[in-house]
Amino acid sequence: SLSEGKGSYCKRPAKCEPLNYTTCLGVKLPYTWTSLDLVDGLVSQEQGQEQLKEWRRLVHIPKCWAVIQPFLCALYMPKCDDHGVYLPSQEMCKIIMGPCRILVSYEPWPAVFRCDNQTRYPPMCKNDVRELKFNTTGRCLEPLVQTDLSAWYYDGVDGCGVQCHDPMFTDHQRQQIHKLVAWGASICALFNLFTIVTFMIDWKFSSKYPALVIFYINFCFFIVCVGWLAQFLPGGREDIVCRKDGTLRTAEPSAGENLSCVVVYVMVYYFLMAGIAWFVILTYAWHISLQALGKIQECMEKKGAYFHLVAWSLPLVLTITTMALGEIDGDAVTGICFVGSANKEYRAGFLLLPVAAALTVGTYFLSKGLVTLIRLQVDSKEIISERASNKIKETILRMGIFSVLILVLGATTFICHIYQFKNADLWTKSFKIYVLCKLGIGEAGSSGECKMGSRPSVAMLQLHVLSLFSVGVLMSSWVWTHTTFNTWTTLIARLLKKEVNPGNEKQTKPKKHKLIAQAYSKRKKFNSDGHISISFHSSHKDPVGLNIELNSGATGSVRSSWAAALPKLLTRRGALVAATNSNSSLRRNSVDSQISYSVRRVSVESRRHSVDSAVSVKVSEVTQTLVKKVSKPRHKSHRSSRVRRHCRSKSSKR
Repeated sequence: SLSEGKGSYCKRPAKCEPLNYTTCLGVKLPYTWTSLDLVDGLVSQEQGQEQLKEWRRLVHIPKCWAVIQPFLCALYMPKCDDHGVYLPSQEMCKIIMGPCRILVSYEPWPAVFRCDNQTRYPPMCKNDVRELKFNTTGRCLEPLVQTDLSAWYYDGVDGCGVQCHDPMFTDHQRQQIHKLVAWGASICALFNLFTIVTFMIDWKFSSKYPALVIFYINFCFFIVCVGWLAQFLPGGREDIVCRKDGTLRTAEPSAGENLSCVVVYVMVYYFLMAGIAWFVILTYAWHISLQALGKIQECMEKKGAYFHLVAWSLPLVLTITTMALGEIDGDAVTGICFVGSANKEYRAGFLLLPVAAALTVGTYFLSKGLVTLIRLQVDSKEIISERASNKIKETILRMGIFSVLILVLGATTFICHIYQFKNADLWTKSFKIYVLCKLGIGEAGSSGECKMGSRPSVAMLQLHVLSLFSVGVLMSSWVWTHTTFNTWTTLIARLLKKEVNPGNEKQTKPKKHKLIAQAYSKRKKFNSDGHISISFHSSHKDPVGLNIELNSGATGSVRSSWAAALPKLLTRRGALVAATNSNSSLRRNSVDSQISYSVRRVSVESRRHSVDSAVSVKVSEVTQTLVKKVSKPRHKSHRSSRVRRHCRSKSSKR
């Protein structure tokens, strides 16, 4: 009988009495006699029924309710015959310790439930109550919902997970945030799309660095906005941030769920990081272009491949890493999936750290660019025109305002995150107390009315969302120029088949051979005055309007390096004949003859129809030295020579 769990130690002497109730927790009992001796202080079956009703609150902890019902019936309404009561087994007692651990944590565990007492709970005993079929269906109380996945159980409430819609915010507050996201993302997307189309209208001449970086930044922010707006598709928000069982998505990607959360995450996080990377590249491109003023500027397009490598690969590494770590979490309030919504360490490492690095590097290059422009403005007052001076002032003002706004918006993001990190534990504790109150467990359960003691600030969340979309709009502001207005006016006029304003008509790019011919025709002026000025018109304007030097194809102009080489091209035609002294003439036929001459000034000016985008470049004091070494001729009519030329040019915007 011991092997069957019916040994004498499984039963102890007790006073038996007839059952007044034939059911226990809704299940019919297979016996008619019971005892009150197993529960200390129990004096009547009616009192036992009252205590059983109190335990019914555990129905809201489904996994606990499923295992504790047989144990409660074996205690309060045990089987009794032959002046002996059947004891609950130790296994029946221990099995409730895991699923019902929340009771141990927040309530004094009754002495009757101490499973280590083998006299009260003998091991390996069979109990008829354990064989009964109880209703194991639990009912999770709001804000919890029932789930079968143990990974999503709320702490201590096995069988229930936190509902998808964040209970820390009221329905009204959630609606406020959703409306803000809808308006903010839509406006930001429209501005970014406007910038993208502006570049594409005249892509051939606009797709040059550094202006091209503005295009990529706006493209990235446009995709980010589309990711935010995906939640407003029919059923979109629930599909993105909620699981099939109604719990909030965390630790994505996960098996058994669709990829909508991951897709939105990639659209928002990857392209946000790419946009930030392009921002750093933009500040660097401005820095090197401004540093190159007055010099033969290196072609920035050569760096384009490196720009793309950095801007697209680094965000990709971060995105893949977060997905591999499973740190993608849904947020029903904002309606997107993002990194570290449930883990502030990962949010700090994968978002705040890259943003801080980008702001630091970007601010460094922006400050150096501003210093360069300010020095140019101060040191070049006597040699640049009023138009060029105004252009530099305008550029300083635009870059200064941009820098300040970027820093303000970046600081706002950090302040919002610091506020969130600082109060996260407080909100977690407040939510825990609220859940315990709803379950009727511990001191919180006896307090009566259940309410949140502390909630996140809606205003701080709104400020956080607005700061993101404001950055996208700010990046679009670079094309808010008169040049862009003329570009769209021309496009609309052509679409409507109306006559285009001649002032806005796009002219062809200046032909270099015509410029050489123009300079050649002025050779007499050079010989008499010592300098020549070449002017041409072009309506191909940079939509950003920050190119100081004639080094961008977007302006339709010639490069400064070509302008500096103009004397060499004219010399080949024999247009510029330098005065030489007698010594150089006498040494012309010697082995190491050297002819030196200087071109005092060659000025190349680009006059445009728009004052806003006017560019004037003067290549000053171009000194050219020609060294000709003549070797002994093999034939009288032929000789070999080696020519060495040095060209130094300085240019500034006028």
